[in-house]
Amino acid sequence: MFGWFKSAQTEVTQERCKTVREDFTQPQKVVEMFTALTGIYFDQKEPAITNKLIHFCRNHTIISFEELHTRLNDEAVLLEELINYLTVNETYFFRERDQINYCAQKAALNNTEIRLLCAPGSTGEEPYSIAIALLEAGVPAHRIKIVALDINTEAIYQAKRATYSHRSLHKMDDSLKTRYFTKKDNLMHLRDEVKRLVTFEMCNIFDDQLFTLGVFDTIFSRNMLIYFDQETANKAIERMGKLAHSNQSRFFFGHADILATPSFMNEHYEHGVKFYTL
Repeated sequence: MFGWFKSAQTEVTQERCKTVREDFTQPQKVVEMFTALTGIYFDQKEPAITNKLIHFCRNHTIISFEELHTRLNDEAVLLEELINYLTVNETYFFRERDQINYCAQKAALNNTEIRLLCAPGSTGEEPYSIAIALLEAGVPAHRIKIVALDINTEAIYQAKRATYSHRSLHKMDDSLKTRYFTKKDNLMHLRDEVKRLVTFEMCNIFDDQLFTLGVFDTIFSRNMLIYFDQETANKAIERMGKLAHSNQSRFFFGHADILATPSFMNEHYEHGVKFYTL
């Protein structure tokens, strides 16, 4: 009986889609709302973003961008789903290895606690890579405190699970895989000794919740600024700069990030903040 009801309901929904004319011609209001909330900039003229929004609408039986905009204002769950859908990033362990190794080598030279921020943390590959590199450099686990941020709740869920495909580990030495992972069902499961070193938080860097996290000796923010326009990227760097423990704190950005905001980087380097691209 219930199966029949579900089937009948699906047929009604499909029939509605056929009889009501779709209107996916004006994505501006949705794109501007998304940018205002997340800081992420999309070129509204690019077919890729329009096609993604159309696909999202059809999956949620939404027939126009106007309807999507209205529902995003009223439905927090739908907004979260859209943020998750548009912020999916591919990453892997030990991406830009030189930065991670440099950070670990510097940390191994002193005996104080290391507080490190990773924003964005995505699905965990980067903060876990940093944790592994620190352990390999001889930094004891009790000195390592890593906080990873992201606005994608699905990414955070995956990061906490810490289960990865072999493709995610394709840049990692076999010896490290053996030491820090357990293979099960053709997947690689990160061991608890590494997982417990990283705390994952759902946080937008433009939300003042950011400043409740404390201050950090090292901040990794790679491949995030490239999604912002110039003004928003500058604002993001300025806000993260307020999380620096001192003018000896180190900031690691990707090469593309540096190209996105060269004047800001140079200006603040002169004031003692240390940026590294390596």
